This record gives sequence, structure tokens and C-alpha cells, in this order.
Amino acid sequence: MKTKGIILIIAFIFFSSCIVKSLQPFYTKDSLSFNEKLIGNWTDHKNGEWSIESIKTKFEEDKKEGLEISKEELTFLETYKEGYYIKYLSKEKEAGFIAMPFKINEHYFLDFIPIEIEDEEINSLAAQHLLKTHSVTKLDINSNKNVTFSWLSEERIKDLFEDQRIRLKHEKIGFQEDLLLTASSDELYAFLTQYTEADLFKKYDEKDRKWKSSDKLHLTKANAKP
Repeated sequence: MKTKGIILIIAFIFFSSCIVKSLQPFYTKDSLSFNEKLIGNWTDHKNGEWSIESIKTKFEEDKKEGLEISKEELTFLETYKEGYYIKYLSKEKEAGFIAMPFKINEHYFLDFIPIEIEDEEINSLAAQHLLKTHSVTKLDINSNKNVTFSWLSEERIKDLFEDQRIRLKHEKIGFQEDLLLTASSDELYAFLTQYTEADLFKKYDEKDRKWKSSDKLHLTKANAKP
């Protein structure tokens, strides 16, 4: 999988509300957990199209075809070999992501990193101001042909900060004061563990408040038999 000529962008907006963004990954290396069931082509309930491939497998295929792999690409492979390369097409706009799979106890998550976007209208100076950030989605594998992505919503985390229930390093950036988490990966993983499992946040789990329903995508595998 060639990585040259990639434009780094701020976290892709899937929804009308905002997803939580972080400077650091939400996973730790020892929590990574690859799942073959996610590989394939999918369609979500908003008619978005998803192509999900193994990064390691893509590099192995390039090697078999005799394609030369640069030192930069080898470094990329070493960092992301346990992840997925995802292409997402929605309303004729395509974006590419790295998604790193990890587990918290029995729960699966994906750390999304935007790496490329097709947008010829973006101004070159504006592009220089864009920053690669991370977002996190809870992954529910309902069956071999149905999965659900549930993004961590900025609205939920702001509630926790306002109620002084969490202490995570963060900044409010830009004129819109978007929330940007600046905590370390260890701190983010510890927070997600507590957020997912602890009774401390029980009231935020009422009516699906932990993983807000409007920030969910339901994916069905392409050509899946009923």
C-alpha cells in the first residue's frame, strides 16, 4: 500500500454532532487486537460505502508483486501493521483512514486516523493548517455480516467535564472552541476503560447516552446473504 502524496486532515465529520478528537492515540500497544471479521466491503445505513483491508496484507501483496517499499513505508508498516486501511465513500466524497483495533476487556474499539481525502477545492495554505487527530469508535460485531460503529461524542465528554467527573488534559481550540484531548495514550485508555465499565458513569448510560445513537453507523457486509 503506497503512502506517498497523502494529505493529512482534521478528523473527518461523519455526523451532525461532533466526535471527540485527540492528539494521541486512544490505544496502548499491548491492547491491540486484530479481528478478521471486519475485512471486506460494507454499506452503512446512510448509504456510505466502506472498504476495509489489512495494512499488513496490503504490504505483503505489494511485495509479492515486486513493488519496491521505501524506508518510510517500512516504518509505517512497523507502526500500523496490526491495523486496517479503510476507504470511506459518502455522497461521492472519498476519504482514507488508518484504523487501529484494540480491546478493553471484552469490548472492541477502533482508533481512527485520517490520512487522505479527495478534495481538489482545498486551498494549499489552508491545508498547511490542518492537523492529523485521532477519534475512537466502539465496535460491536453483531454477526459475520453486521457491525456497528459508535463514536465517542464530544457532547458526552463535555457533560463529564462540566460535572467534574473526569480529569483529562484537554484544550478548547479555534473560534468554535472545539474540544481537543491532549492526554497521553495511557491516560486515554484508562479513561475509556473506566467510561466503558465503571458505575461512576451510570447516569450517562441511560437511553444510550454513553454511545450516542446519532453518532452510530450500522454496517452490512456487501453481498451478504440474508
